[in-house]
Amino acid sequence: MKKTHFALLPVAAFVAMSVQAVAPEQLDTIDVVSDNYSPQKENVAAKGTVKVRQATKMSDVLRGVPGVNVNGARSIVERYNVRGVSEEYLNITVDGARQEGYSFHHSGNYGIDPEILRRVDIDVGSNSVATGAGSLGGSIKFETVDAEDMLEESRNFGGKVKYSYGSNGDSNQGMGMLYGRAGNLDLLGYFNYRHQNNGKDGNGLKNENKGHLQNYLFKGKYNFGENHWLKLSAEHYTNTSVNCYRANMAMCLGDVPSEGENGFVQANHGKARSEIERSTYTLGYAYNPNDNKWVNVKANAYYTETENSSMNRKQTKVKTVGGSLSNRSDFDLGITNHSVLVGGEYYKTTALRYGGVETNRRTGRVTGYRPDYKQHSDSTSIYVEDAIAVGDFVITPGLRFDHYKADLIDLDKTYHRFSKALGLKYLATDDLMFFANYTELFKGPGFGELTLVAPGRYTGSLEPTRGDNKEVGFNYKHDGVFTDVDGFSITAKYFRTDYDNINQSIANPAGGGSIYASLGDVKLRGVETQARYWIDNFSARVSYARARSERKENGYSAFPDSGDRYTFSVDYRIPNIGVEMGWNTMLVRGLAYATSASSITTKEEYAVSNAYVSWAPTQVKGLELTFGIDNIFDKAYKDHSTQYYDSVDLDPGRNYKLSVSYKF
Repeated sequence: MKKTHFALLPVAAFVAMSVQAVAPEQLDTIDVVSDNYSPQKENVAAKGTVKVRQATKMSDVLRGVPGVNVNGARSIVERYNVRGVSEEYLNITVDGARQEGYSFHHSGNYGIDPEILRRVDIDVGSNSVATGAGSLGGSIKFETVDAEDMLEESRNFGGKVKYSYGSNGDSNQGMGMLYGRAGNLDLLGYFNYRHQNNGKDGNGLKNENKGHLQNYLFKGKYNFGENHWLKLSAEHYTNTSVNCYRANMAMCLGDVPSEGENGFVQANHGKARSEIERSTYTLGYAYNPNDNKWVNVKANAYYTETENSSMNRKQTKVKTVGGSLSNRSDFDLGITNHSVLVGGEYYKTTALRYGGVETNRRTGRVTGYRPDYKQHSDSTSIYVEDAIAVGDFVITPGLRFDHYKADLIDLDKTYHRFSKALGLKYLATDDLMFFANYTELFKGPGFGELTLVAPGRYTGSLEPTRGDNKEVGFNYKHDGVFTDVDGFSITAKYFRTDYDNINQSIANPAGGGSIYASLGDVKLRGVETQARYWIDNFSARVSYARARSERKENGYSAFPDSGDRYTFSVDYRIPNIGVEMGWNTMLVRGLAYATSASSITTKEEYAVSNAYVSWAPTQVKGLELTFGIDNIFDKAYKDHSTQYYDSVDLDPGRNYKLSVSYKF
């Protein structure tokens, strides 16, 4: 692998591009909101926002958030990781619809098209009883675009078209969107299609990834009045790739025994088709009258279904139906101010593994697949928390009750628990806030890896995961540091999470396949910090994150540790000519750790840099052109949070990107 170095391109190289334009309208941005970004002084409870441009994979969207990783060399095998905890222990939703199930260790589990997103809201760590049932490491909430996000003031109809090109893999994308308003009714229709060929990694080796992605969305929203609405959406996503036989591993690149060597298997060097197909339907309701602070109701109901295929066959299907209801009331009581949140959630997940095939009796060709195992889980939860403001203190106690039923092949059992939480904030000055959080955790036994389901895999003694999360830190923000138009902010925190046990798919100690069992007690420790300085139209951010896991019984790592990660970003706008530009670099230090008495995992240091510049010309209102370069220095690397680190593909090499969008 190439040796990597930390490098930055002078911002002046972008500033030199002087063209006639108007201020860009932010046509192609995603708001990424995280509690690891410094909040604004005006509202210390708020989360900071960073805008992401020209994203083609979810790793493009989330790479700058301290404590959050997205790994995988191609979008069809991408996985989310928060503080070292993988996505099967996170609460991931699309427009409030839960995305459940862990399909296969050689494929991704959730398919999401960045082009359709308007916002991603991230809770790094579980610091509230309202984070969601079963959340052990935090939550990632994806929100898709609405008609009201796109409609200009005083306009009742509009549309947007976009074309994008990427040089690495010769990818071509076309997107179209129409939206409008008739009286109190908002409607939006969206379609996106992208095709790519095989690209290359930083070493110049072919990255098998030929395939396509398509996504459509229909949304309707009826406004009964101000802050009172009903919303309905239907979305369908398909991502297909012809890749190496094991979609996440470099089997086509010779990282397994080659022909003539011991252990050579021809099929392992071939190519196969992988696919993620997801359908999500949601119904949302909100009522928040301006003249009644006791009422702020939110409700949703949803159905989502995801099918995963790999190795040229359908592997799993996961269906989840559920809903949630909550209300927030704000009121004063004596010298205290209260913000009480009461809510509940229910969802049921059905998971199928396809083991059998259906064939044509005459030709012998495979015509379909049939499930050989079907499993269920049911979760019901209610919670209450109250943010109590007293002088310069905000005290937030919370209580949650979870009832969980696992109906698995060898396990039919019910679990329940009351979980407590307590948050403290102290406003030392108008600029400085200290905080501390304690939250108890609970997650019932899941399905584990669905492709490996078989009788004898689950034991009757299987217990839920319990534990607690603790963190302390501070926020600081100050305007006018050196001039009237500059400012500085910083957020820093230390966390420790203790799990009584972590349930995971592991190799069967008795031999023969895998079992779903407890790893025992696990502790997770780390730090996260992010600082930002801005002056006029220029801003710079730097962040650092570290998370380490340890099995208490033997000291070995429990999760794929992601190393020490540093990020640096600069952004600059020239409003009078409508140019916006940005640069970001991520440096990940190398590390080595033991996963067993005989196994040491060594991960190499790497640094990767991206940049973009956009322009909205005066002559054509609504037109925006964006040029970007991913992996500018063509580094060979792979994300440290990747499972099977020694065998997976390298991430893509240098990629030139061009997009043209027109909004009317």
